[in-house]
Amino acid sequence: MRRRIAVLPGDGVGAEVVAGPVELLEAIAGAGRIELTGPWPVGASAFGELGTGLPADTLAACDDSDAMFFGAAGEHPGVSLDDYRPEHSIIGLRQRYDLRVSIRNIVRAGESGGRPLIVLRNLLGGAYGAASTRTESDGTDAARDEVILTPEQIAELAEMACDLVEQGLASSIVSADKANLMATSRLWRSITGRVAEARGVPLRHTYIDRVAFELAHDDVVADTIVLTEGIFGDMLSDLAAGRAGSIALCGSASVNPGPPVQGRCVGLFEPVHGSAPRHTGKGKVNPSGAYLALAALLEWFPETAELGPPVTAALSEALRAGPLTYDLAPSGTEPAGTASFAAAVNARALRSLKELL
Repeated sequence: MRRRIAVLPGDGVGAEVVAGPVELLEAIAGAGRIELTGPWPVGASAFGELGTGLPADTLAACDDSDAMFFGAAGEHPGVSLDDYRPEHSIIGLRQRYDLRVSIRNIVRAGESGGRPLIVLRNLLGGAYGAASTRTESDGTDAARDEVILTPEQIAELAEMACDLVEQGLASSIVSADKANLMATSRLWRSITGRVAEARGVPLRHTYIDRVAFELAHDDVVADTIVLTEGIFGDMLSDLAAGRAGSIALCGSASVNPGPPVQGRCVGLFEPVHGSAPRHTGKGKVNPSGAYLALAALLEWFPETAELGPPVTAALSEALRAGPLTYDLAPSGTEPAGTASFAAAVNARALRSLKELL
């Protein structure tokens, strides 16, 4: 079965950061391993041109694809936030395809080989509950956010973390919670421990604030899965990327681990960073997160899983060899542009991929 990938560049610098990875996708498609469609308009940029952030043709193309390769969602030059909230498009896609699990991969510049740090969390439920779990305030009454997690939701995440360890993508799991305060965290600790014990996978329980400290001091290393509730993982993954050197060193997969609920689409893969409108068109931003997202996309499907590690390895080599983009370049050195850094990654990746295609 050939998987079909829909390319959605999105807003701001999105088109710039996906351009290099899309060249690799085109090479893979040219070898007959996948099908590629797009680029399809989405987000604030689509709203500015078409009056909607989720055009019907884009949704139809995504319905007919197995996954979406997404550039960035956020502000776009010339489109007022008063007219369109950019998060509506990506939230709409997550809801349409029940993309309820987030897997974020973080690498570090200068490290040789190895595997990324993985943050695995829920995207639906918990702190990311439906609108019915929130009570707004006019400033005179209390506001409320109800956090609800079911045993089934937690078990699904724990089973996925164990799967990643068994697939060789990590060696152990750190489960981060706030069990000394929250009932949902005590349930979390009980379920994750039970699943890991049944699977025979190493798992260490710890509090969320302790994990934050360990990430800041490099005590949680690559080759580890940080398994945690959605809003905790949102913050921890940004902290890990910041400690690694740049938010651009983090790629994201939003996936539905079950059968498709709309068409055939089960995943959205993107860099974590936003649209960086002030940098749009300058050719200076770091595309590393898009390469990590591409590697995660390829690894998600059995038909292309072997093609993901060469992409991550090529990125790691380029980060180690330099030159680096402005966010990572040492003081006094000339930074690489987006296109030149992407060319360095692609040259390395294609050498390895050609042996597999």
